[in-house]
Amino acid sequence: MGPSRSSLEETFRELADDELLHRCTSGELTDFAQSIALAEVRARGLELPGKPPDPQEQEPQYLGDWVTVARYLSYTEVHLLQSCLEAAGIPAAVADAQLVQTDALLTPAMRGASVRVPVAWATEAREVVAAYRRGDFRLDEDFDPNQQ
Repeated sequence: MGPSRSSLEETFRELADDELLHRCTSGELTDFAQSIALAEVRARGLELPGKPPDPQEQEPQYLGDWVTVARYLSYTEVHLLQSCLEAAGIPAAVADAQLVQTDALLTPAMRGASVRVPVAWATEAREVVAAYRRGDFRLDEDFDPNQQ
């Protein structure tokens, strides 16, 4: 058996306005607790804000078709390049990296793992790939991460 009506009324009465509103809109209360919390909101003369959209219900933004901008035989290389692209603000995805890591004999036959970007960012991505291959992002031997 759950909490009693009087204990819930006391709990909601003691909450600050912001916390009471947060709990009412969280979706975590039972129907019984929600009805008591809403009664407290009305008693205080507060207005419930609009329910925030559920991130899982939102449809992801369509970025267009994806194109391959680089291929590597190394699992690490594709993920390093993906990180460089994302740091440059370019959405990037790695494909086939798990196969490359799992079965090294298939890697050359598959031509390695690929890094893909939306076609709208392909030109910028190819510039980042060229800089990566030139070594523009390479750390010096005496690099100290604690030094700014």
